[in-house]
Amino acid sequence: MDVNAPDDLRALRDEISRLTLEIIRLAGERLTLARKIGEIKARNNLPLEDPMVERELKIKVVDLCQKYGIDINFSLRLLELLLEESKRIQREITKNRLYGA
Repeated sequence: MDVNAPDDLRALRDEISRLTLEIIRLAGERLTLARKIGEIKARNNLPLEDPMVERELKIKVVDLCQKYGIDINFSLRLLELLLEESKRIQREITKNRLYGA
Protein backbone atom coordinates (compact mmCIF):
# COMPACT_ATOMS: atom_id res chain seq x y z
CA MET A 1 0.00 0.00 0.00
CA ASP A 2 1.31 3.45 -0.92
CA VAL A 3 1.79 5.41 2.30
CA ASN A 4 1.54 8.75 0.42
CA ALA A 5 -1.72 7.86 -1.34
CA PRO A 6 -3.99 9.74 1.12
CA ASP A 7 -1.80 12.85 0.89
CA ASP A 8 -1.67 12.61 -2.90
CA LEU A 9 -5.43 12.14 -3.04
CA ARG A 10 -6.02 15.11 -0.76
CA ALA A 11 -3.72 17.30 -2.85
CA LEU A 12 -5.46 16.28 -6.07
CA ARG A 13 -8.89 16.91 -4.56
CA ASP A 14 -7.76 20.30 -3.33
CA GLU A 15 -6.58 21.18 -6.84
CA ILE A 16 -9.87 19.99 -8.35
CA SER A 17 -11.76 22.15 -5.85
CA ARG A 18 -9.61 25.15 -6.71
CA LEU A 19 -10.14 24.65 -10.43
CA THR A 20 -13.89 24.13 -10.01
CA LEU A 21 -14.18 27.41 -8.13
CA GLU A 22 -12.11 29.12 -10.82
CA ILE A 23 -14.45 27.77 -13.49
CA ILE A 24 -17.42 29.19 -11.57
CA ARG A 25 -15.66 32.55 -11.19
CA LEU A 26 -14.96 32.62 -14.93
CA ALA A 27 -18.58 31.68 -15.67
CA GLY A 28 -19.58 34.69 -13.57
CA GLU A 29 -17.32 36.94 -15.64
CA ARG A 30 -18.82 35.47 -18.80
CA LEU A 31 -22.34 36.22 -17.56
CA THR A 32 -21.38 39.80 -16.73
CA LEU A 33 -20.27 40.21 -20.33
CA ALA A 34 -23.46 38.52 -21.55
CA ARG A 35 -25.48 41.11 -19.59
CA LYS A 36 -23.57 43.93 -21.25
CA ILE A 37 -24.14 42.35 -24.66
CA GLY A 38 -27.83 41.95 -23.82
CA GLU A 39 -28.10 45.64 -22.94
CA ILE A 40 -26.49 46.63 -26.26
CA LYS A 41 -28.79 44.26 -28.16
CA ALA A 42 -31.86 45.61 -26.36
CA ARG A 43 -30.92 49.26 -26.97
CA ASN A 44 -30.27 48.61 -30.65
CA ASN A 45 -33.15 46.18 -31.26
CA LEU A 46 -30.72 43.46 -32.30
CA PRO A 47 -31.74 39.80 -32.35
CA LEU A 48 -31.05 37.77 -29.25
CA GLU A 49 -29.27 35.00 -31.13
CA ASP A 50 -26.46 35.14 -33.65
CA PRO A 51 -26.07 31.65 -35.14
CA MET A 52 -22.83 32.55 -36.90
CA VAL A 53 -21.17 33.68 -33.66
CA GLU A 54 -22.34 30.49 -31.93
CA ARG A 55 -21.12 28.33 -34.81
CA GLU A 56 -17.69 29.99 -34.77
CA LEU A 57 -17.43 29.46 -31.00
CA LYS A 58 -18.40 25.79 -31.36
CA ILE A 59 -15.69 25.32 -33.98
CA LYS A 60 -13.13 26.87 -31.62
CA VAL A 61 -14.30 24.62 -28.78
CA VAL A 62 -13.99 21.51 -30.96
CA ASP A 63 -10.52 22.56 -32.09
CA LEU A 64 -9.42 23.10 -28.50
CA CYS A 65 -10.85 19.72 -27.49
CA GLN A 66 -8.90 18.01 -30.23
CA LYS A 67 -5.73 19.83 -29.24
CA TYR A 68 -6.00 18.83 -25.56
CA GLY A 69 -7.70 15.45 -25.87
CA ILE A 70 -10.94 16.54 -24.21
CA ASP A 71 -14.20 14.78 -25.00
CA ILE A 72 -15.97 16.91 -27.60
CA ASN A 73 -19.49 15.94 -26.49
CA PHE A 74 -18.74 16.98 -22.91
CA SER A 75 -17.36 20.33 -24.05
CA LEU A 76 -20.25 21.02 -26.39
CA ARG A 77 -22.74 20.24 -23.60
CA LEU A 78 -20.86 22.66 -21.35
CA LEU A 79 -20.86 25.29 -24.09
CA GLU A 80 -24.60 24.78 -24.59
CA LEU A 81 -25.18 25.42 -20.88
CA LEU A 82 -23.14 28.62 -21.07
CA LEU A 83 -24.95 29.80 -24.20
CA GLU A 84 -28.39 29.04 -22.78
CA GLU A 85 -27.67 30.94 -19.57
CA SER A 86 -26.39 33.92 -21.57
CA LYS A 87 -29.57 33.88 -23.66
CA ARG A 88 -31.73 33.59 -20.55
CA ILE A 89 -30.09 36.68 -19.10
CA GLN A 90 -30.39 38.55 -22.38
CA ARG A 91 -34.08 37.60 -22.71
CA GLU A 92 -34.64 38.96 -19.21
CA ILE A 93 -32.95 42.24 -20.12
CA THR A 94 -35.05 42.55 -23.27
CA LYS A 95 -38.25 41.73 -21.36
CA ASN A 96 -37.43 44.29 -18.66
CA ARG A 97 -36.74 46.90 -21.30
CA LEU A 98 -40.05 46.18 -23.07
CA TYR A 99 -42.18 46.05 -19.93
CA GLY A 100 -40.23 48.50 -17.79
CA ALA A 101 -39.61 46.04 -15.00
